[in-house]
Formats: sequence, C-alpha cells, structure tokens
Amino acid sequence: MAEPDPSPREPDPTVPPPAPDAPPPHPPVPAPGGAEDVDPRAGIPDGSDSDLWVFSFDGLLRAQEAMLAVSRLASRRHLDLEDAVIVTLRRGRVRLLQTRDMNPAQGAVGGAWFGTIAGLFAGLPLVGAALGAAAGGVYARLRDFGIADAEMKAFGRSLEGDRAALFLLVRDCHRMRALHEVSRFPARLERSSADEDLVELVRQRLAVDPWDG
Repeated sequence: MAEPDPSPREPDPTVPPPAPDAPPPHPPVPAPGGAEDVDPRAGIPDGSDSDLWVFSFDGLLRAQEAMLAVSRLASRRHLDLEDAVIVTLRRGRVRLLQTRDMNPAQGAVGGAWFGTIAGLFAGLPLVGAALGAAAGGVYARLRDFGIADAEMKAFGRSLEGDRAALFLLVRDCHRMRALHEVSRFPARLERSSADEDLVELVRQRLAVDPWDG
C-alpha cells in the first residue's frame, strides 16, 4: 500500500477558488433615543386606535411653543387629539405636564398661560392670554385617560441636558396643515406608531436647528 504524499498539492488552475466567507451583517442602527426595542404602540391605552407621536426639543420653552401650535390645530378642528403631555427631567425627577387631568377651570388657566407666551412674541400679551383661555377649553375636553404615565416617565429619564419631550396621542388630523406646523419647529421625532411613510414625511419636514447637537 502506497504511503500518502505529505507535500502540499498545487492548486488546479482549471478549478475556481472557493468563494470567500460572507462578512458578518452590520449591526442595526439604533433608533433615536435608544428606542430600537420599544414597541411603537407602548403607552397607548387599550381600545385606542390613535397613533402616538413623541417629539423632543432643545428646551421646555420650545416644547411649550409646540404645545401651543397643537392647541391651535385642535381648536380649529384640524387635529383630533386624545392626549398631549410635555415631559421634562429636572434634578433627576421626571415631570409631566398633563392636559388630560385638567378640569374646565384649570384648562382655561393653563390655556391662558400658553396664550400669554404667544402674545409676548406678538407684542400683545393680553390678547394672547384671551385667545389662549379659549384654547384651554380644548384641553379640558380631552378624555380622562391617555398615554401611560409609566411609559412617559421611562422616556423622560433618558432626556439629555435641558431637552423636553412632547407626547401626542392623535386620532386624526388634516395632514397638510399638520405638516405645515411641523415644519416650523426644530425637533427630533423620537418615536411614532403611525404609518412608516407618514413618519418619514414628518421627519423630512422637521426644521433643523444648526446649534442642536
């Protein structure tokens, strides 16, 4: 019986070399705010068919301005809103400015406060307060349930620096008018349960703040 030849064999030029191993797939790019593992409908109350939208801003004032714009859309029936909440993190504590917990009187006071902010920008604080008081009634009519507090507090703990978040639970809207308002605000769309095409459209329309790192 012949002994095996220990010398290495030359490759046969007529035989193609084996295909290289495929490179490992790239890891998924994390979603903004580390939300890649979050159920997009997390926090939406049972039985609700509304869509959740979560925006973050460079500060509380900007979030309040956006809330005022939401109030204006709702008061003109261009936005059917189930809940709206501003979330902030201050000294390690998450704070929620709830609109759904207002009674009619509190709604008027809160609306007047937001209206005063708008009036100051326009140079007419008293007129702004009067308009805001009427808008406050919109908040007071929101149903007595909405986005889960636990979900908002969990997100709030991830806020960096002075950033503030605006949670919106939207049943329906006038799309073009809503997109126009969106384009006025530099913000990050952190999360949404809406249709992917609409989500991408909103991302494209958001204003860009060159100083927002």
